[in-house]
Amino acid sequence: MPQAGQKQHVDLFRKLMLRRRLLRDALPGPAYVPFCGDGDIAKELYSDRQIYAADLDADRVHNAQSAMPSAVVRQADCDDWPFADLDLPPFTLCDFDAYADPYASFRSFWQNADKASTVCLLFTDAQRGNIFLNGRFTHPDGSKVQIDTGIRNEKRRIYNFYFRKTVLPWFNAYIAPYQSKKTPFYHRNYNMLYWGAVVEL
Repeated sequence: MPQAGQKQHVDLFRKLMLRRRLLRDALPGPAYVPFCGDGDIAKELYSDRQIYAADLDADRVHNAQSAMPSAVVRQADCDDWPFADLDLPPFTLCDFDAYADPYASFRSFWQNADKASTVCLLFTDAQRGNIFLNGRFTHPDGSKVQIDTGIRNEKRRIYNFYFRKTVLPWFNAYIAPYQSKKTPFYHRNYNMLYWGAVVEL
């Protein structure tokens, strides 16, 4: 997550465009927003929904709750499911706008929360930066990977095709029996991957 005082969003316009594109296929229903920060994206895009949000930073939780009085906002480690004590309706939208690794939070949500027949999912992933810099990264399944740099062009191959060959195959297998309907993505600089999916039974 961003450090105190650190800007949460870079190139916010493109983030919002990606989300609006996928929201066209999203069902009405509650939104789960871990790593919510000050709640700016949630307030901008999801204010017509019941929002359940969380962040580890107490100040940002306070800001998000003030910005979205009807939301349920908790201070919590978003790698775990922060709403296990509540009986909630099936979620139709989840926005995992993590600073580095969104997948621990996603796995916890997917294992513990009720989900609608169609779910819109959004991710912010910085693992390509680790691949580029030192050949070490956290796989979406949570395992730590050290790329064998002795194999010619192996690091370059994994870096260049990280979304298509690493993230997406794991994701599609993990969400079964749900299936991906749309999976748009884009990169910013050498490290950031932004992507989303509409998945349905």
